Amino acid sequence: MISSRHNPRFRELVKLQSRKQRQQQGAFVAEGLRLVEDGLAAGWKPIELVVSPPMLSPETLARVREWDVPCLEVTPQLMAMASGTETPQGIMAVFSLPQHGPDALGGDLVLILDGIRDPGNAGTLLRSAAAVAAGGVLALRGTVDLSAPKVVRASMGGIFRVPWVQGLEARDAVRWAQDAGFRLLGLEPRGGVPFHRCDYSGKIALVVGGEAHGVNPELRQACAGILTIPMPGGQESLNAAMAATLVLYQARIYKGL
Repeated sequence: MISSRHNPRFRELVKLQSRKQRQQQGAFVAEGLRLVEDGLAAGWKPIELVVSPPMLSPETLARVREWDVPCLEVTPQLMAMASGTETPQGIMAVFSLPQHGPDALGGDLVLILDGIRDPGNAGTLLRSAAAVAAGGVLALRGTVDLSAPKVVRASMGGIFRVPWVQGLEARDAVRWAQDAGFRLLGLEPRGGVPFHRCDYSGKIALVVGGEAHGVNPELRQACAGILTIPMPGGQESLNAAMAATLVLYQARIYKGL
């Protein structure tokens, strides 16, 4: 069991809290038994498990050791240092970052994140996209890193159940969507067609902008339409994740659940 924070393997693990290091190492961390099991159930094979045996029940530890994955055992003190939470659960897994491009996204419904900077919103959007069986999530440059620990946690396993790509410029996303036959629909707080009156036939790419600035002008110009969530109760708006979830479900209902 590793007890020194200077251990080379442990130091590489801690570095994965940084976006730059995740990109350099081509890996990210999922923390907690449920998230790790979600990844395994979705067919993701961890590079390595990190566990602190004193923090796990004997039954959980026995189950973990049956997974046939390289395992790094650390003290509870080191687990706390590596954890991104106030109450570490005693287990995390290191997974490889996806190496595919946008051509890996498919189906008849995809989600484009444009300037979504809040990790909780981004994670919820991944969760919602997975829930409606979307064909993928495309996060443009300027959106929070989808492999960040807070995003991974907020996705509740969705990050493993829907293909995702990040880092594209707006113009490249437009070109990809058009080449792939997707019709772009933007979502904004006001000024658009009520979302429940929209035609969602064919292949739809829903563009969700950040709450501060909305949809990128370059993307907006390429959109076939702009959608709005009506607010009969007088509320100014919903947050990006709530609004997009409503539209995703409306689109999926239109297409047939």
